[in-house]
Amino acid sequence: MNFIKLGALALTALMAAAPVPAFAQEDAIIMLGGPSSDPFWGAVQQGFDQATKDYGIKTQWTAPADFNDIVPIYTKMFEAAIARKPAAIAVGNFFPEPTEPLIKQAAAEGIPVIIINSGGNNYQQLGAIGFIGEDSYKMGQEGGKIAVANGVKNGLCINQIAANPVLELRCKGYIDAVTEAGGKAKMVTLASEDIGNSQKVQAAVSAMLMQDQSIDGVITLGVAVAVDALESIKQVRATGRNVDLGTMDLGNTVLEAIDAGEMSFAMDQQPFLQGYYGVMIPHLYNTYKMAPSSVVSVGPFIVTKANAADVLAVNKKFAGSRGAN
Repeated sequence: MNFIKLGALALTALMAAAPVPAFAQEDAIIMLGGPSSDPFWGAVQQGFDQATKDYGIKTQWTAPADFNDIVPIYTKMFEAAIARKPAAIAVGNFFPEPTEPLIKQAAAEGIPVIIINSGGNNYQQLGAIGFIGEDSYKMGQEGGKIAVANGVKNGLCINQIAANPVLELRCKGYIDAVTEAGGKAKMVTLASEDIGNSQKVQAAVSAMLMQDQSIDGVITLGVAVAVDALESIKQVRATGRNVDLGTMDLGNTVLEAIDAGEMSFAMDQQPFLQGYYGVMIPHLYNTYKMAPSSVVSVGPFIVTKANAADVLAVNKKFAGSRGAN
């Protein structure tokens, strides 16, 4: 795929409304990502690395080791990035209370900020040059519609990071779709420090399904939780009870499960493109003073049994580009 051509089509030759900042002191573009061990963020980093190679520019990937104490650690990472006076910063507005003042600070200091993944509703007010990501509510809503079509009447949306309003929006979209069709649904939250501990996640999901025997649909908001939830749901299905399962984000295990009919769907926000555009857009902004005139939406791309095999083939040819694992 010609990403340079694709990126050019995604942009408009439009000067940013805010005053053009002076060039920063350091010429590296810094991207603040999530743990590279996470399937989603591994794909973001692949896009980031590919754009770095394609454009031949200096960049730096910065990420926490895991999800423990994620809010203070991510905040400190952002503060350190601003202090370096880089050419630009790509950052997710996952935790608005500590993050938004820092976005404003960076913009005020003349550092172009591109927001990735989370925070598309108010990026302009914060002084960012653009947003690359998903429509979080629509991601959940589309998943809910598929679940309803599969007969779900009592759905469960499992949120693994309580402090992230984007994940809550995904659950709200799913819940609304199910309830508008005459069913019911609710959000439950796992402890973020348990993500990556399969035994704890499987035990938690099993307990949820046991507590309410009428639950017939589950949606997860990440690959790791989806894989663990699938194991719990397989045990329930062995008793003759049917539970629909869908997820946000992709990985080989998820794609194989969808192709095999064990999972219904995955809502893909195309993390590779988030990483790629997160380098490309600030680079073009610094070079040509061009920026997107609106959000750059890369999701949802819906994966079902109809196209799972094709997407899986891509992920095996370009390992991890559509999600690791």
